[in-house]
Amino acid sequence: MIEHRFLKTTSILPVSDIYETLAWYEGTLGFETVYVHGEGRRGEVEDFANYAVLRRDSVEVHFIMDEGGPIWTRAGTGHLHLTVRDIDAVYADVQSTGALIARGLQHENWPARGFDLLDPSGNHVRPH
Repeated sequence: MIEHRFLKTTSILPVSDIYETLAWYEGTLGFETVYVHGEGRRGEVEDFANYAVLRRDSVEVHFIMDEGGPIWTRAGTGHLHLTVRDIDAVYADVQSTGALIARGLQHENWPARGFDLLDPSGNHVRPH
């Protein structure tokens, strides 16, 4: 048996605007920005913000600007499932932010309950 160990996975979602994304994940789901590559917006500066990392508890999510690459790298094509400890509390917190909930809290096809959100770029976010 191989002795090497896998340590973690990194989710990278393509987005249309780094700053709008950071504000939404911070305000809606309580994430904290830990890294932004570049500064300013596309079209305003040469080294614009095109990559960011957010963290909440042990969950880290990365975001990359959609710069017109292959279709699977386009904003709005990502799916993020977030396993949480108390789905009812998370749902109540998200409702209190006024965020648009695409699918209300309900039982999944597996032993869990969850709900769906769309981030500002159209990526699907499912806490469960």
